[in-house]
Amino acid sequence: MAETKDPIDNLSYVADEAKKAVDPDIESATNSSVEPSQYDPVLEKRLLRKIDIWLVGFYSLVYIFRVIDSANYSNAAIINLEQGTGIKKQLGFSPSQWAWTLSIFSYSYLIFEPSNTILLKYFKPSRWMFVLIMAWGISACCSAAAQNFAGMMCVRFAIGMAEAGFFPSVLYHYAFWYKPSEMPQRIAFFYSVGQVSSALSGLLAFAISHMDQLGGLSGWRWLFLLEGLPAILLAFVAFRIPDYPESTKYLTDEERTFWKNRLAASAPKGGKKHENWDWRSLKALAKDPTFYTFSLYWICHGIGGFGVGFALPTVIYQLGFTTTAKSQLMNIVRASRPDYFEM
Repeated sequence: MAETKDPIDNLSYVADEAKKAVDPDIESATNSSVEPSQYDPVLEKRLLRKIDIWLVGFYSLVYIFRVIDSANYSNAAIINLEQGTGIKKQLGFSPSQWAWTLSIFSYSYLIFEPSNTILLKYFKPSRWMFVLIMAWGISACCSAAAQNFAGMMCVRFAIGMAEAGFFPSVLYHYAFWYKPSEMPQRIAFFYSVGQVSSALSGLLAFAISHMDQLGGLSGWRWLFLLEGLPAILLAFVAFRIPDYPESTKYLTDEERTFWKNRLAASAPKGGKKHENWDWRSLKALAKDPTFYTFSLYWICHGIGGFGVGFALPTVIYQLGFTTTAKSQLMNIVRASRPDYFEM
């Protein structure tokens, strides 16, 4: 008899479940854990709603502030320039130094994204998410205390290091709770809500610009401080998110059994005994051409989308027909049509 393998580790789980989504007969024949007499659509709908609120709802809210904390540096570039209290003047940044403080975030993000995601497998999601969210919240607030080029480089590097693991860790956590056929719409909602941050960031920057010199702090320092605080508060909420279907306290024993049985037997499972990695899956990934074509697409997407987003407030202001505060408001338009800049 052939050796039974764990499809989530050899990259076939998603493909198998996708087939089930197309042909319901395949799913009913393959997933025999739930007998027809045991299937309760009302219970399933109720539990899906409960898990959606905790996972999709919470992670979407956090993602808004994750994007704000990484992108507000572009808003800080022009805030209160007319008053002579801009960040570049106060910290004495040359154009090249500003470019370095802007891009260092991406370097740390690139370096630590794989390791931060792997660590989710060795810690409970609630604990690891607390560490990530708290780390970038504190780092974002510390940006307000930067006094020179070296200090800003350190905090920007720390923000990228902490935020790097959030997005992939969310998707990995979803895999413990949802069938692959249920994940696309939840991932789409999660990502789409994050685009609200573009509008919110410009609006907050406009309001905070009027706090310049309040308490002796410049507007850009208030910007980093106030936009970093929500992440610190949300980090404590992360302690309460459900980790795994097998161990969550938000479900009764009956509900846990039902939820576990509705997933395929090959679905990923949490706990100490499931920490081992199947290195063959990484070799299979390295041989998959889709990995390289998607990576190329994402690089182009980042250059064309995120690159424009980082420079847009400055570009609008330097057109010369409005003030820095109103330039922040005009950046909100980008949020209503993110596809214009990011497609």
